[in-house]
Parts: sequence; structure tokens; C-alpha cells
Amino acid sequence: MSAIELILTQAKFIAQQCPQPSDSSLERAIDGSLSGIVTYIKLDNGEYQTLSRYEHDIWVFPASKGTKATTANALKLNFAAISDTQMKRMAKWVVWSKMKEDLTVGSLKSVLNHLNTYFQWVLSSDTTVTHGLTAFTSNAYVKHVNTLTSKQKGEIKPLATSTKTQKFIALENLYRYCKEFDFVKENPWSESSASEQAGMVGEAYKETIGKPKTPIIPDGVLIPLCQLTKSYLDRADEILASKGKKESLLLRDSCIFWLLLTTGMRIHEVLGIKRGAYRSETRDDITYYYIETVSEKTHTGLAEWIAPEIATQAIDILGRLSAPLQAQLERNLVKAKASNDHSEVHRLEQISDHICLAKSTKTKSVTILSGNTITNHRLPNLCKQVASDWNLSSHQFRRTFANYVVHSELGDLRALKDHFKHWSITMTALYAFNDNLDAELFEELLREKYLVEEEIKQDWFELDTPITGGAMAQKIMQVRKDGELIKVFGSLSDMAKAFSSSIPIRSTGLGWCTNDDECKCGKPDSCESGIVDKRHLPYWGGLLVQQMKLMQLDDIGEAGRAAAQKGMERCEKVLTALGVDVEVMKQEINQREHIEVINV
Repeated sequence: MSAIELILTQAKFIAQQCPQPSDSSLERAIDGSLSGIVTYIKLDNGEYQTLSRYEHDIWVFPASKGTKATTANALKLNFAAISDTQMKRMAKWVVWSKMKEDLTVGSLKSVLNHLNTYFQWVLSSDTTVTHGLTAFTSNAYVKHVNTLTSKQKGEIKPLATSTKTQKFIALENLYRYCKEFDFVKENPWSESSASEQAGMVGEAYKETIGKPKTPIIPDGVLIPLCQLTKSYLDRADEILASKGKKESLLLRDSCIFWLLLTTGMRIHEVLGIKRGAYRSETRDDITYYYIETVSEKTHTGLAEWIAPEIATQAIDILGRLSAPLQAQLERNLVKAKASNDHSEVHRLEQISDHICLAKSTKTKSVTILSGNTITNHRLPNLCKQVASDWNLSSHQFRRTFANYVVHSELGDLRALKDHFKHWSITMTALYAFNDNLDAELFEELLREKYLVEEEIKQDWFELDTPITGGAMAQKIMQVRKDGELIKVFGSLSDMAKAFSSSIPIRSTGLGWCTNDDECKCGKPDSCESGIVDKRHLPYWGGLLVQQMKLMQLDDIGEAGRAAAQKGMERCEKVLTALGVDVEVMKQEINQREHIEVINV
């Protein structure tokens, strides 16, 4: 095709596209005469192929408009489910207007679903249909939604305020975009809002925005899962050679588990990884790995995530697992090109060379593994393998990742430290100063850091929480007993927030340092800026064991024995201040370690 022919083709195609939302196009949308191309793909030869038109009841979006976790069915908007002609026209106009605001396919689908739910309720009542959208009928819909329930883990619960808010936003969308339709009479709530109608006000609103909704995977669940999945990675060569289906699926799931856990990626970002899409660099004798994939959440384009070496191992294993499917994909691509099946060519090219390929059970075609399959079936199946009833899902890994990073930077990595070697105080700095890294994940790290620090400081001000240390610890213990001061702030919690907001915190391993400069003494049990709380009991218990073992040695001399005795007394003082019965602890240590303490 010549350049002139290509320009003419493009001009002809552009002329067929559905017009931008305007007064004239709105009039045509109301009378049903609006038409034009809604979605399309551009072919390699410069031509275009139409996927759907405004007048169609089903709008199909190209694979490139979804994330790697988006299924083919999720790329379709079906207006046929709305039986009333005027309501269908309103739904199309709202969705078309939202498309021009660059909403994602998933968000558009949610908009349509909530409109459809509202319209079904309207059609169930002749009176409501007659009245249309008014403050009166909107109030009736709010009352109806408040009676709805959902089933969670076998328990019937009222709808969450966030769910109700989305349902009520559907009415606001109708009023915003469809005022010219006969059905829309007035603002659903002129003096209110969808969130307020859903109950997001006062303390309920504070509760919603103040606490993370996503749970952190508890250590009791996480550690057995890590042990199980790591064993599969260690046996990868054996499993790949045997080609057993069950073992291969668990190996695949284990790889995805480690990618989610050690990077903070979302599931669609993991599913978007290609073979060998990682690099490494060494700084100060520490090797950092960077995984490249596409994020559709906040921007379109390539981004990078810091990862430990085990994540790169998981990528290589997934690449080997998907090799047969990649070979089939390439054969299918040749056939699709030969038959001029441009949609299939486009689809296959979008997923080629990805590590999370799968075969559709219905069509037997090669596709990207479904994010819903991973979250709803495969991750819960991993929990079953370790006899856990934890409701594991992909989005929990992101917050768990952030929480572990924060604890690492605060000096308390709790578990998995052998695999998270690079999780140090440099983690947030690396994210802060590298524009290629996931900016939203950096914000998640900071948000989790504030939450963890606030939790630690809030504990210090609780009357029944034992703390010890220098002047700062003594001041906190004095303040938290001051009843008059608590009355001034309104509550102990508010007082704790007021005081703790100005207290810096960093870990010394044995305790917390609240100095606003770097810690130099490393003795939080005696330094004026030091605080030791129950989080440090394992460290001080370990120190006590060490001193007891030193006291047992017969070749350290009097000076060494005196130093060990002094160390024991220091440990005993701290442990006693934290509410530990030291004599009972020493007896337990003697029984466990077979240590006979020699007192000087």
C-alpha cells in the first residue's frame, strides 16, 4: 500500500469513528441514531480492523486495553442484558462518556454492572419506572441497597460501605451525563453524596480511610507456605523432567508465590513478565536484581521492581515450564497470519514470550494465565497443601511485602531473612531515586512504614505495656499516667498520637533509638534516647543465653568472667523491667542448653 493510499485509508477510518460526546451526539444518543466505531486494532500493514460499533449491543476491547490478568470475557461490555430501550441508550452514553475520560476496561465494566443492577431494580416496580430518577426514588433505592447482604466465608454480612458507594455512584453518573433523557428528573441527592448515602461519614468514614483493608499474611501461614513452595523450586529440574501435571502446576504456583511475595507486584504485573526480563547490578558488594514488566494500574509502559535472586530463579523456571505453550503459540500465529485472522494475530502477539502462558479449557487456545484463577483457586490450593484455612489472595502479598520491608528497615525482619538479603535501609532510597521503579509501590512502603511506626509508638503509651530505657522511656511512662493531661487531649490514643508524631524512631537491634540524629551508643537500655519494649525480648533472651555460656567457660580469666557477669546483670535488669521472671527463664535455659551458671 502506498503512502497516499494509507493516508486515505486512515482518513476514511477516522471518519467512521463514533464522535466525541457533545450536544449533537447526545441528541442522537437519545433518539437512538448515534453510530460509529468504538473499538478497533491497528494492523501491522497500517490498516485498521473494527472490533465494535456504538450501535452494537456488545463492545469488544482489544487485549492491549486490559492487563495481562484480564480474561477475554472481561474485555467485553454487554448491553443486551438491559431490556428497556431508553435505559440501554443511557447506559451506552454513560459508558461512552467514561471511555473519553480514559477509564480502564475493568472500571467501565463496573460502571455498566452497577447501572444494570439499578435498572433491574427500577423495572421491578411500575411506580419507580413512572417516576424516573428523582430524589424520592433514589431514597427508595438507598433503602433497598441497605437491605442487601453478601456471603463471606459462609457468613452473611451487610454490604460494605465501599460496595454501596459504587452502587450509588451509578445514580450520580446518570444525573451527570443523562440529564437530557426523559428518565432523569432531578439530582438523586442534591445536599448529599453517594459516599454519605452509603454511610461513609463520621467515625465510619474515619474507620474506612484509617485502616488498611488488606490483611498481612501472618507468619503462622506464611512460613509453612514458604517452606513448601521453596521445596518445589529446589526440585524444579526433577519436576520438569518428570512432566507430572499436578507437580508442574504446584511448581508454577510456587514460582508465582515467590514473585508476588518478594517484589510487591500486583498479579497482572507478574503475569506480564517475559522470559529473561530482569537485570542485575552490584553496589557495595550487594547484588540487586531488577525485574521489568508492564503496569496498567497507574500508567502504561515498562517499569521495574527490585527483587532478590530467588525471584529471578522463579522467572527462569516459569520460562522453562511455558516453553511448550510458546512453541504452540508460534505455530498458531503462523496459521492466523495465513488466514488473515487479524484479531487473533494481534492477541497472540500481545502474549508471545510471556512466562505465564496457559491453555484455555474451552477453546484449547494459548492464552495468559487468568489472574482470577490464581487468586480464587491456585493460591487457596497452596494453603490446603499446608493444612491452612487462611483465605490467601494475590493482593495480600503487596501489603505483606511492604510490611516486611518496613520491619527490615526497622531492624526486625522476623523471618525469611535468608532470601531477602537485599532488604535493608537502602530499599526505600532505591525506590525514591529511581524513576523506573514502581512509584506507587514506594508510596505503599512509606504508608506501611507510618502504620508500623504508629503501632509501635501507640503501644508505648498503653499503661499495661512494659517499656524500659533512658530518659525518653521514663518520660513516656510518666506522661501516660497523667490523667489530667489525657483529659486535655480527649483520650489516651489522641494524646499518644500528639506526642509520638514528634518522636523519630530507628532500631538498634536491642531496642529503639529516638535521637533525631544517628545513634552512636547502641545501648537503648541506658541511653537517654533509648527505649526497649517487648518486641526486643528475643534479643535480650538470646544475650542472656550467651552470657550464661560465657560464665561456664574456664579459660576467659577473671576479667572475662567479670564482663560476663556484668552482661548478665544488664540482661536481667532489662528482662525484669519487661515483666519477665528471670529466675524461671534461667531455669528453662539451663534445661534446654544444659548450662551450669557459676556465680562470682
